[in-house]
Amino acid sequence: MKNICTLLAAVLLTATTYAQVGINIETPDASAVLDVTSTTAGFLMPRMTNAQRQAISNPAAGLQVFVTDFEGGRFMFYDGTEWGTLSFTEKRPDAPTIGTASAGNTQATVSFTAPSSDGGSPITSYTATSSPGDFTGTISQSGSGSIIVSGLTSGTAYTFTVTATNAIGTSLASAVSNSVVIPQPLAIGDTYQGGIIFYLDGNGGGLIAADSDQSSAQWGCYEQSIGGTSSAVGTGAANTTAIVSGCSESYIAGWFCADLTLGGYTDWFLPSKDELNLMYDNIGPGDELGLGNFGDFDDDYYWSSTEQVGSFAWAQNFAGGYQGGLYKINTFSVRAVRAF
Repeated sequence: MKNICTLLAAVLLTATTYAQVGINIETPDASAVLDVTSTTAGFLMPRMTNAQRQAISNPAAGLQVFVTDFEGGRFMFYDGTEWGTLSFTEKRPDAPTIGTASAGNTQATVSFTAPSSDGGSPITSYTATSSPGDFTGTISQSGSGSIIVSGLTSGTAYTFTVTATNAIGTSLASAVSNSVVIPQPLAIGDTYQGGIIFYLDGNGGGLIAADSDQSSAQWGCYEQSIGGTSSAVGTGAANTTAIVSGCSESYIAGWFCADLTLGGYTDWFLPSKDELNLMYDNIGPGDELGLGNFGDFDDDYYWSSTEQVGSFAWAQNFAGGYQGGLYKINTFSVRAVRAF
């Protein structure tokens, strides 16, 4: 410790007296504040990890470090605006190009195009930031795409910017997006995308029923097993595809739904057994939510897309709620649904 104090005192005395400091040299070069001379050793600047380098608060222009875990070890310096490698062949990326922002249920989707220059180091992620609120969404990829920003407030107008990040740092922000207003949360019974919402999945999606019956029809393919249908919520579309592709008959329950264009939408299908029951309970005579017969259903049997066995398929009586396997040659009401 005594030797270190002596050395520091000598350096300070030399700096005060001569305005230059020389180590291992009696006469420092006039252009240098510090002249270190050696033929057996080198100058060792501060060494740190990339995370430690990024954590330096308010780095001064000209600050230099050696980053130990960046591409096997690289010299980096700060030019007053951003960090780069000592040769400055690598730096943070250019700003992405903003695309279109579109509003959803408490969230927005923000599209962007990757910048023309990644700074010489691959882009690892993009972040979209809202204004107001500074809500963010991040996606880990190198190319163009879209980012979902969640947690937004209904009724509030938001704009967004996007930044790109590589191992060197984060780009400047893109231009500001268009403004979007987050809609009020959807509810069962709302008129939406061509029909009436009767089921919400809790993740922004759900099921919509057409606002009137499509027809009365047979299920089709009596004494022929279609096979591969399911009862579960979320399977009605696949069931309907199986019916239409596996049964050559036209003007049957599944055909009327698959062929339907309503409200500008063409992806209608015959509901599965469980989907049909949700329709009965939530917007039908089942009235479990207190909406009444909101879908204006008839006191009749309605077909589901769920087959029971070769000559039977599941139907539900909307006069009382009974579900059972009934002959496919019965003519029952048909109500199309679609997913969103």
